[in-house]
Amino acid sequence: MITSALVGITLSLAACNSPDNEPGPAPASTPAPTATASPSPSSGVHGEGHASEDPAKVALALEAAKIMTTWNPAKDFNRTDAQMRARKLMTAERAKEVIAPERPATGEEWLNAAAKKATSHPNVKIETAHHEQNSIAVTATWQWATADGETWAGEGKTTFFFTFTDKAPYQIRDYTASGQ
Repeated sequence: MITSALVGITLSLAACNSPDNEPGPAPASTPAPTATASPSPSSGVHGEGHASEDPAKVALALEAAKIMTTWNPAKDFNRTDAQMRARKLMTAERAKEVIAPERPATGEEWLNAAAKKATSHPNVKIETAHHEQNSIAVTATWQWATADGETWAGEGKTTFFFTFTDKAPYQIRDYTASGQ
């Protein structure tokens, strides 16, 4: 009996330390469902409480990530201006936490885009390897484009981790971002 319990504990600990687990914004980790923009009944995920099962939450996460990575450096003081535009998708409490820094954005990519009056055009996608229950991870990459048609690839990517209110119409309760 004690041996069985020790084997069970050892297997549980081994699963927690497997290389497949990724760090995320919440401390609890659960197996990841197959997340798509519109989950199919054949996905094998039923009633496990994953936010990625709800098409409305998926759409909200994708919309927020797109807004948050659409910049016009000739007009935007910094990247936080885009996050401020996404406050309409957040709870009042979370929206109040979006505070723009006093310093303008710098960096070669931003300054080049500003000089050319370019705007970012993001490509957002759900991260299917995300393991956190009740949250959705979205990765955004972007292209820069000018009014005269010049385009070039953006540098880097940003991954957002969103949590939501419990009832529809959903709002973003919290989010974090990594990358850029």
